Amino acid sequence: MNRKWIMTLMAVCWMALLATTACECEDSRVIASLAELSAEPDPVDFGDVPVSTVREMDVNLVNRGTATVHLHGLELTLNPEDFSMVLPEGLEFPHAIPPGNQVVFTVRYHPQAYPEIDEGVVLITSTDKDAPEYELLMGGNALEPVLLIRPVPAQFDHTRVLSTDPLTMSIEHTGSQAESVTISSIAMTDDADGDFSVEEGPTDAVVLAAGESISVRLAYTPGAIDDTDEGVLTISSNAESQEVVDIPLLGSSYAPHVEVDTTALNFGTVSENSDPTLSFILSNTGNEELNIRELGLSTTGSQKFTINPESIDEPIQPGANVEIFVTYIADDQGDDTGTLRIEHDDPLEHPVFVQLHGRTPTPEVDVDPNFISIQIAGSSHTQAVTIHIYNKGDADLRILGMAFDNPDGSFSIENGPVAYPVIIPFGSDPDWPEETLQVRFTKNTTTVDDECTLTFTTNDPDEETVVVTVMGTYSP
Repeated sequence: MNRKWIMTLMAVCWMALLATTACECEDSRVIASLAELSAEPDPVDFGDVPVSTVREMDVNLVNRGTATVHLHGLELTLNPEDFSMVLPEGLEFPHAIPPGNQVVFTVRYHPQAYPEIDEGVVLITSTDKDAPEYELLMGGNALEPVLLIRPVPAQFDHTRVLSTDPLTMSIEHTGSQAESVTISSIAMTDDADGDFSVEEGPTDAVVLAAGESISVRLAYTPGAIDDTDEGVLTISSNAESQEVVDIPLLGSSYAPHVEVDTTALNFGTVSENSDPTLSFILSNTGNEELNIRELGLSTTGSQKFTINPESIDEPIQPGANVEIFVTYIADDQGDDTGTLRIEHDDPLEHPVFVQLHGRTPTPEVDVDPNFISIQIAGSSHTQAVTIHIYNKGDADLRILGMAFDNPDGSFSIENGPVAYPVIIPFGSDPDWPEETLQVRFTKNTTTVDDECTLTFTTNDPDEETVVVTVMGTYSP
């Protein structure tokens, strides 16, 4: 019996099998007919498909009723070696299908052995009133290929993000076609944003005689977490019925993914010695456990913060999180800015930084003017200038003392504090609280740039000393 008659007989057997399955009420399959939903096509007949070839068909699941049907699941329940299914991106169950709407999914037939009749089933579960569970039958006839390509589909191992999983694909001329086969190209037509690649293989056309084979080395290097990564390798040749063969490349990847719910903790202005605590959430949103290698303050910022816990020794499981408490040690006046650094093993993220800031009420000294130039001439032998010392902060300013350096003896202090320390209370703009004093320059003989300095010592943590310079010149 020649090959043509064998294939015809197989096709007849396949159609008979479908008819038998639809009629045998005692069969274990779900045989009820759909009411509101309609699957098109039904059954799915892939026809004659050479081994090493993938044939795809779209199935339209249409709601032809008058009420919304909820789709609860689509599952391949028979023969996953020869059949597979691709669901539309973003489809989640249950999924509402209003009247007149549809869901489109893709089924594939990729026979592994020949000659044989293959059968597969997609179980459709829904709120269809007559068939809440419905088995959509699929079938195809596996033929001997000219080019035997293995594996098809090319299934890579579950791979860590930024790691590489290699796979070797073989292409063999089976001899079912006597003539040599020319493979004109082997190319990556969909590399899934660079996740799939050809590491080693022919770059020019290859001629294979019957029985000859070549190998192609592929690689999967996922750049992100993806449960269903897919690319396409296309082999073009003059092989009968295999002129263009698109081979699905399938992969999935895993990695931890670190996330924090905030990158800054601002304690604001707090009372001295109140030591407030804030917290943030450190999460693992990846699909592999997350290891925290280091948790602590950067040495370049303020050390007025404590971390609890001081370390995270156990891995954070996927979907889990840890609450981190930060306490601000507000034991003196002033602003404090620090950085919490988190080292981890997320391959796609740099170290995570959480900025920390807090302050306590603080005085702020402002002396005006802080440089004075006095110039007198003729009969004017003396002149006084007023110096204003303001408190522009939100805590009492204490002037702890003043050092007066007057090497030329030309200057004197008038109308200033009698004794130190002097307390300048805090207030608000525009009438900042202040203390004043006067510096007088007196000279009877010609002089140029006599100089004195007044050095104030304060409790301002950012400006503990303030220097005022006074210059004096007299000409007759």
